[in-house]
Amino acid sequence: MSKDAIRRGFAIGAVLALAAAPTAFAVQPADPGSNGHGHGHGHSKGHEAGHSKAGGNAVVMYVFKGTYSGSGSVAVDHGNAHVRKANLVGSTPVSFNLTGAKIVVEDNNADGNKDLTDVHNGDQVVVKARLPRTDPGAQPFVAKQLVDQTHTPPTP
Repeated sequence: MSKDAIRRGFAIGAVLALAAAPTAFAVQPADPGSNGHGHGHGHSKGHEAGHSKAGGNAVVMYVFKGTYSGSGSVAVDHGNAHVRKANLVGSTPVSFNLTGAKIVVEDNNADGNKDLTDVHNGDQVVVKARLPRTDPGAQPFVAKQLVDQTHTPPTP
């Protein structure tokens, strides 16, 4: 082998060594077995993501579906998993505080306002309420939204 061939071999080796250097000097996590997974802040769906002001019991959306019975009361036919697990389906009418709720309904009485007076007894409604996950508490539940599915407003 000539001296030029040996120099070229060393040069190629030096270039390869420089290319591999950044990966060799990369910062390793404190726990080598974790590979850096699970140690970030704000990216987990663990304990800190579900807590609320209700004493650590997560607040979730309950979706009640049934027939409006008047004065904020709904005969619940079915609902989401939270409603079913709390045994709020079918037994007795569930009462709601609808004062701050968004009411989605067609103006049935032609008074120019779309409010609770436009919802009639016997209308099919969906009521949404944010309540504690494990124990919804005492009635009347504070509703976030009531949608009258019998008299829905036209889509624009």
